[in-house]
Amino acid sequence: MNQIYQVREMIISYYKRYERIIFPILRFIASFIIFLFISRMGYATVLTKLPVGILFGIIGTIIPAQWFFLLVIFLVSTHLAFVSIEAAVLVFLFLIIIYLLYIRMFPKQSLLMLALLLGFAFKIPFVVPLFAGLYVGVSSIVPIAFGTLIWYFIPHIQMLINMKSGELLDIPNVLAKMYVSTIQWVTKDQTAIITIIIFSLVIIAVYCISRFSFDYSWYVAIVIGAGINIIGFLVALLIVDMDINILGGLLSNIISMLLMFLVQFMHRVVDYSRAEKVQFEDEENYYYVKVIPKIILEKPKREIKRIVEETPNIIEDPNGNQH
Repeated sequence: MNQIYQVREMIISYYKRYERIIFPILRFIASFIIFLFISRMGYATVLTKLPVGILFGIIGTIIPAQWFFLLVIFLVSTHLAFVSIEAAVLVFLFLIIIYLLYIRMFPKQSLLMLALLLGFAFKIPFVVPLFAGLYVGVSSIVPIAFGTLIWYFIPHIQMLINMKSGELLDIPNVLAKMYVSTIQWVTKDQTAIITIIIFSLVIIAVYCISRFSFDYSWYVAIVIGAGINIIGFLVALLIVDMDINILGGLLSNIISMLLMFLVQFMHRVVDYSRAEKVQFEDEENYYYVKVIPKIILEKPKREIKRIVEETPNIIEDPNGNQH
């Protein structure tokens, strides 16, 4: 086990040493992946080329989070504008409302929206609510809900595009029809609503359990959160006709749980065998505190030995010979 801890300490120390280089590289990779995901729309060919993606990644590395969301909104709207002005306007308004209501005020938490969209794209969306419940808190329900709505709204965009009109004067009527269609989708799409409810329950359960003081509470919270995901979608499958791959969802939950184990292990490790309960008081309060020391490996001390070559003693005999 000490070897695993040593590898962990080595990775952390390496990251801290080169953080100024590694973090921008990770931001560039994430921005470039988001660009590739948007480029799958394929409506604007000029915006799918590699140089544009590299430029998008560089800009995403430099600008603040809230500006990056505006860049994403602009890119999505531009793609749609090549096939339907009406759909582009409606989607732009939908995204800009989310930006004004939430993203602009909470840019860091809003990154969970992008993380959830990428999680859906890579078939491991369950890792995001587990992470949010463990490290962000109950307030992360809002960006998770927005991210879920956006993901399930994506297939509806094609329906909006099919409603486009070739005449300029018909644009207001088409926009009105698209608006009605979108409202009907929001109220009738049970899959999106149920997914939001299950993810919210996961976040609340993981957050509450991880705050308890019993041993391994963080890992227990991850397991219970993954269990709520599995049970919740199985129950929803029985009640509502949802298009869910049971085997794929189970495998995705297991992978998400293992990833969160790894994240938690890299974040902090403690020695429960040396846990102590401490009681003390001050003038106003009496405290009961559980102290669990972190596992910190001592760096091996290097001993430097200096080897000095001794000069042999030279003795001269009476005849002048040296020995």
